[in-house]
Amino acid sequence: MAPDADRLAAFRRCETAEEYFQTLDVAYDPRVVAVNRLHILRHFAAAVARIDAEHASTDARTAAYREALAASYEAFTTATALDHRLFKVLADRAPRAFVELDTITVESGEKA
Repeated sequence: MAPDADRLAAFRRCETAEEYFQTLDVAYDPRVVAVNRLHILRHFAAAVARIDAEHASTDARTAAYREALAASYEAFTTATALDHRLFKVLADRAPRAFVELDTITVESGEKA
């Protein structure tokens, strides 16, 4: 395992999801990453922005990145991209409460 300063420098050079997993030493299933790559990275990017704002030390930042990547990966092993709706195209297609008029019935409280 590389010292945290070296790992942080390597982290900054990562270009693929697999490189992030390898650099941060987070176990992953390549099949899950192949299907959810963009969603995992989008989820992770939001966490990275928070981590950068909250942690000044290299050690704390590296540990937080590792935890955030593991959590982002886990989010897509237990739910789908449609469940998370991280991208606008999916958020715009969110289910809406809609009831067709012809499915509504009215019952009278009166007895015949």
